[in-house]
Amino acid sequence: MDAEWVLATLTDALETLESAIEEVEADPDAIAELLPAAIPAVYAKLNYAWNSRILGAAALDQVDHDELIAFPKDLPF
Repeated sequence: MDAEWVLATLTDALETLESAIEEVEADPDAIAELLPAAIPAVYAKLNYAWNSRILGAAALDQVDHDELIAFPKDLPF
């Protein structure tokens, strides 16, 4: 695993979450409209971080995009 790649993808997920929080803080009354787009975006970034952790950047060329952002099959949930 490439720690720099994992950190970069996790940072991307964090920034997406922070953006969602900022949007809700700026307009709390719009949460019903904001959340359905924000939460899946955060999950997609986290899933991407997990699903690309072994291949790193090579995952972009070797794994289907939908598979990269899908919920991980190898997590015990």
